[in-house]
Amino acid sequence: MQQLAHTTAHAVQNGRTTLVRCHSGYNRSGLVVAQALIHLGREAPASIQLVQEKRSPWALNNATFRSYLTTGLDVARLLTGLHG
Repeated sequence: MQQLAHTTAHAVQNGRTTLVRCHSGYNRSGLVVAQALIHLGREAPASIQLVQEKRSPWALNNATFRSYLTTGLDVARLLTGLHG
């Protein structure tokens, strides 16, 4: 997830239009997009809110994923064994 978010943020910084999509388009893609926004300088709560406003109120409805974002993916990965 971190690598995908980094790649997404880098593409946006270089002026590229980027599509991030998972099977349903709500949680995994929302996690990547919100983390990319964090890489670009937004705070986690603002990133989550923006994803929900622009995608759907149902986006990032997974409380665990929201916790990953507010804790930080580096820390969450260490605590939970989250890989990728």
